[in-house]
Amino acid sequence: MNGPDVLNITGPPAWMTGGLCAQVDPDLWFPEKGGSTREAKALCARCPVHPECLAYALAHDERFGVWGGASERARRRMRRSVSTRQGAPVRALDKRTGVIRQLATTLTDPEIAARLGCSSRTVLRIRRTGGIPPAHPSGHRMGAA
Repeated sequence: MNGPDVLNITGPPAWMTGGLCAQVDPDLWFPEKGGSTREAKALCARCPVHPECLAYALAHDERFGVWGGASERARRRMRRSVSTRQGAPVRALDKRTGVIRQLATTLTDPEIAARLGCSSRTVLRIRRTGGIPPAHPSGHRMGAA
């Protein structure tokens, strides 16, 4: 039989049921070319699962729509190579760099690791490679107001 394997279809991740996105028109997340993403991003900012959503979009290379408060363009920037201080381009070692950069503004390494399903050591390695400063243990980045 050469049809689709309907027995092995997996459902959406459990965190998706907690998303505010399910409560609004799906067209909000996929604006026309040149359309505004402001309203979708504002809703994402209030959503309890936006970090998981962004991590999912980056891990699954979602190329369309607003996911986790990030537009297609913003996610492309997160995936692009990072530059060293000397200006030489260095390929990002991990797809999670952009997500960790965002989460590190408010969460500690162990909290980030728990959200992404990896070890704190992995978060530390990605943070160091990406030049991402650590969050203060209280969850507030050092030097931030």
